[in-house]
Amino acid sequence: PITPASTSAAAGNSSAWPRATEKNLYLGCMCIGIIMNNRKTLRLPAFDYAAPGTYFITLCTYQRHQTLCRIGRGGALLRPFGRICKAQIQEFEHRFNIQVDKYVIMPNHLHMLLSLADTNPYCPRAEQSPAPTTISEIICAFKSIRAKQINAIENTPGRKRWQRSFYDHVVRTEKEYLQIWTYIDNNPLKWELDRFYESE
Repeated sequence: PITPASTSAAAGNSSAWPRATEKNLYLGCMCIGIIMNNRKTLRLPAFDYAAPGTYFITLCTYQRHQTLCRIGRGGALLRPFGRICKAQIQEFEHRFNIQVDKYVIMPNHLHMLLSLADTNPYCPRAEQSPAPTTISEIICAFKSIRAKQINAIENTPGRKRWQRSFYDHVVRTEKEYLQIWTYIDNNPLKWELDRFYESE
């Protein structure tokens, strides 16, 4: 069976947002290109990552191995590691003070649009846990726990599953938010044009 690898947790379905247009896709790709290509340091040194806000997060697998899913004509078929990651992302709102607005699981990376606390005016908010947590703590816990889980299943203790650290971008405007949302929504359709694309 084909398992969807892209979803909007807050809106429920993509009909809540404008339909993708060539202009939207172009702006989204330009936005992501700027974000990913201008990263001399992965964290902003003076920024408080426990502060309320919306963040665009990208995690890559170790050495860009395509261990998360396969993309074919029928969409994305999640591998075991991808299914583990999807289940954990869907639990974020129950475990952390965070809202998952949008995410997509790709063969060798995943994107998430996350909002800390009740701060994102562009999506409906869910009731949040009161426990404060930083983006870095959430992502580090996610990577560590999921790696241990898949290694236990495949009997590969200690195997590296993730690239060190992760990419983050603080979303500051509604325009930028919608561009990133559109990019994530259309990422599987544009896989062969993706900056992380590698043929199997």
